[in-house]
Amino acid sequence: MQARKNSLAVFLILLSCCSQNLFGRSTSSGFVYVMTNDPAGNTVIQYQRSGGSLTQLSEAATGGLGGTGNGVGPLDPLGSQDSLVLSGDGSFVLAVNAGSNQVSALSASSSGLRLLNTVSSSGDFPNSVALHGDLVYVLNAHGTPNISGFRLSSTGLTPIAGSTVSLPGGSASGPHDIRYSPDGTRLLVTEGNTNKIDIFELSSSGLVTGLKSQSSAGLGPFGMKFGRDDLLFNSEATTNSVSSYLLTSSDTLNVISAAVPDGQQATCWISFTGDGKFAFVSNTASGNLSSYAIDIKGTVNLAQPVAATAAGGNPIDSAFSSDSVFLFVDDSSMGRILIYSVHGASLKLIGTVPGLPTTLQGVAAQ
Repeated sequence: MQARKNSLAVFLILLSCCSQNLFGRSTSSGFVYVMTNDPAGNTVIQYQRSGGSLTQLSEAATGGLGGTGNGVGPLDPLGSQDSLVLSGDGSFVLAVNAGSNQVSALSASSSGLRLLNTVSSSGDFPNSVALHGDLVYVLNAHGTPNISGFRLSSTGLTPIAGSTVSLPGGSASGPHDIRYSPDGTRLLVTEGNTNKIDIFELSSSGLVTGLKSQSSAGLGPFGMKFGRDDLLFNSEATTNSVSSYLLTSSDTLNVISAAVPDGQQATCWISFTGDGKFAFVSNTASGNLSSYAIDIKGTVNLAQPVAATAAGGNPIDSAFSSDSVFLFVDDSSMGRILIYSVHGASLKLIGTVPGLPTTLQGVAAQ
């Protein structure tokens, strides 16, 4: 009997090692994408991911120019989250070209990246993009800030006539992020300067049919993510905090947790583990990342004020691997990608990819 128990124990250990190595790290594979945001010629770089290791597979020009000048100087060239977006099936990558007022669609596969087309963003300084099914909206942050819609197909992006709508905050908006509600019926935009979150109602044809704007629970709303049960979470760069909301059918954001601070500086970007239990935020000015624990009701609790440091750099955009075992973070100040392994509410720096432009912004992973 004891011999059988021992054999079973060995089998279970071997089975576990098929999906994790001896250090608890996933051995799964996938891809990671970063945008150089180079003002001389924007590109997207595709990396093959093996566990937490990255090997460059391809690099493709977007046909447009990167941009700088909105954010925290060289630390945050675009002042936005979601400047680079990957489709759910991993077959398309969307990239903004803030320096030439364009947005690009690229196809993505194990054979590499291929530019499909580059079109006008219908505004000034596009810095964030949202995708739901084949419907795309771009956020233009300068001039008279607006949102503008497109359809995505195998040939690229096609503008939707009559889809361009100005933000209610006007030139004072300072917008940072655009995101679809999980069901695709609404678009949300953060206005950092006016401390507002805009909710745009969409018709089945993809046109805006209504708009409500309400005050953010914290100051300087920046990045957004939807978590479990379609609850919205927002990072706030001025109060250095995270808030949570329930988006109702009447386009109202009911506050669950209001502006839970992390005690750091410039809390801007937010990413969630796949199970929705932990959120990690980048504190760019502090050079570190914080973690939050999220309960089933959407209540936000600070887990670790400093879940990891950026090894002398300044973390901005972040993206999880599909299994949430690794977190990939842009560090534009040092021109590199930071690679962390995830251990509950803690992160461990396990590697870097150096040699990238200091204009770097935008990251997506699978």
